[in-house]
Amino acid sequence: MLVKRLRVPAVLVVATGLLGVAARTPLVTEHDLRADEAVKTLRTPALTLIADALNYAFIPLAGFATVVLLAVTLALMGRARTAVLVTLIVTIGWATGSVFKRIIARPRPPAAGQLVHLIGHDSFPSGHVTLTLSLVVAAAFLAAGTHRFSLVVSVGAVLVVAQAFARVYLGVHYPTDVIGGMLAGSAGTSAVIALRDSVDRWLGRVPLPLGRPADRRRSGNAGDDT
Repeated sequence: MLVKRLRVPAVLVVATGLLGVAARTPLVTEHDLRADEAVKTLRTPALTLIADALNYAFIPLAGFATVVLLAVTLALMGRARTAVLVTLIVTIGWATGSVFKRIIARPRPPAAGQLVHLIGHDSFPSGHVTLTLSLVVAAAFLAAGTHRFSLVVSVGAVLVVAQAFARVYLGVHYPTDVIGGMLAGSAGTSAVIALRDSVDRWLGRVPLPLGRPADRRRSGNAGDDT
């Protein structure tokens, strides 16, 4: 049963790894560079402003602060177990991308074409895209079973695509990097969701005085603890 639940996350992990290996090849890099050059022709002051906003809104510090604020808010609402699950969704999804960054160690695009100066061998996958997708999945998890679910998913999808475009637009990532970010984030978040029943049972044995009453009333809702 456990193997069956983790089938999708495992496929996503393999797909991320294969894409990362391919991304290091000269052939894929050549096509990526051509795509980057094409996107550069679309640069305008307005688009640059939007891309910069997405850049700063999802830097690691902002991501960490968002997760903490969300977890604390849920805990104070009497949903500490939900807070733990949501925190795991974001952190595992985000961390999955960080692991692949170290394994693949792909150099970033040439600095001459960057609007935000970033160097190093951490281009694949895009951390901004991975974080954005992980936060969107967490929001969708919370909204599951409510009338807001469709809106959250729709807005979240637009946000992830916008972030992916922004990373290429700013010249700090290749197209395969942002695709890899989506795959890595999906792998990590789907693994937590697939194991949520086991995690929730474990949390039920852990003293969480802020969350137990409300969490028990919500047991059975996909967006809470199941």
